[in-house]
Amino acid sequence: MKILPAVTILAMVPTIATASSLETEYSATLNNYYGYTDYAKPYNKLQKQNNLNSSLNLFGRATYHYNENYSSSLIGYFMVDSAKEIENYNQGTWGEEVYFLTETPYGDISVGQDSNVAYKFAVGAPSIGSYQLNNTDLANFLASPNWYQKGHKVSYKTLDSTYINTDGASLKANYITPEFAGIKLGITYIPEIYSQSGLVSKKARYKDKSAYVLGAYGAWDILDYELEASLGFADYHKNDKEYSAGISIYRKGWTFGASYRKTEVNKSDYALNKENLYDAYREGRSYNIGLSYAFGPFSTGISYFDSKAENTHNHDEIISWSNGYQYNKYTTFSFTAAHLLSRGENYEAKNNAKGYAFIIGMELSL
Repeated sequence: MKILPAVTILAMVPTIATASSLETEYSATLNNYYGYTDYAKPYNKLQKQNNLNSSLNLFGRATYHYNENYSSSLIGYFMVDSAKEIENYNQGTWGEEVYFLTETPYGDISVGQDSNVAYKFAVGAPSIGSYQLNNTDLANFLASPNWYQKGHKVSYKTLDSTYINTDGASLKANYITPEFAGIKLGITYIPEIYSQSGLVSKKARYKDKSAYVLGAYGAWDILDYELEASLGFADYHKNDKEYSAGISIYRKGWTFGASYRKTEVNKSDYALNKENLYDAYREGRSYNIGLSYAFGPFSTGISYFDSKAENTHNHDEIISWSNGYQYNKYTTFSFTAAHLLSRGENYEAKNNAKGYAFIIGMELSL
């Protein structure tokens, strides 16, 4: 979940049946990871070269089975992170997701702090080990001036993901249909957006924060190829509309993936307000592309992420090469080299804020 953890201690209690129809499971994970950063001038004076961060992740689920076709679950995920996460953000971050899930032959319904259906369905460039290109934690090592958070001030001046994540874990209701011919459809309703995960924050002065999201996912085996595809659409009422698409193809250890996201406003949306950092960047696009290969205990892959705000000069590019080696079922070693180039409105970005991060890690699981 974090980039290439250097030391991971995982304590998991196996599933325990407390009654014939009740199951519980929970886990705790402690991640520590180290990276060395080499910044280009004049940006290097603003950042430290050695980074060591920690995070504690807790997960729990209680599921009641009415019969073999119907069940209800209470699911919780909590995370405390000491990392900078985003430029100038050094107070740590706390995350939580708590929601109810009911599974039936007619589809699944969830209510609470959950991800939207377009985010749940999204596919794109492959990830290696713990490294992820979307919602990237690379900012722990290479800080972009376009992704800023300090105290209660938040601004994403370019999209941080090709997946629709503007609403984050805001309270919402999801419905996902049963699978038919390899296809699932979903719809999400969000009465109020308060997340700080994307372009909208609880501190933004939007008059109306409701939204709905549509998603589609398909998976098929075609001529020895495993194909996945996803589509997403979101209408953040009077704020913006968002579109996403992704594809992933797997065959004999090789995985190719790509995804795209577009945000836009129109005349019926609330006017842009440049005094509010969120509003000026609502129109943008991002895409990623990647290729990975897994052979035996080894995995390696290269990926590229590009994000641009269309009404400004803000532009972020990330290219990364990640590797993993599973020594045994308890231990995995990893290495990532990544490059970030940011351009934008402020002084550092205008001078091409850029740098390299080299991250080594070891993951221990019990």
